[in-house]
Amino acid sequence: MSLRLLLVNLRLLLVNSYFTREFAPFTREFAPFTREFAPFTREFRAFTREFVLYS
Repeated sequence: MSLRLLLVNLRLLLVNSYFTREFAPFTREFAPFTREFAPFTREFRAFTREFVLYS
């Protein structure tokens, strides 16, 4: 049973590293966009929290 779990974990690790390598350029391309919208995201999260609290 533990050998089977080890093989499943190894397969997941390989798949994860493949997707990480595959999508790294795409992620780097959108990093500046994400940083630019971080303040808006924080404000929206605060607004959502207050809306949920007072509704």
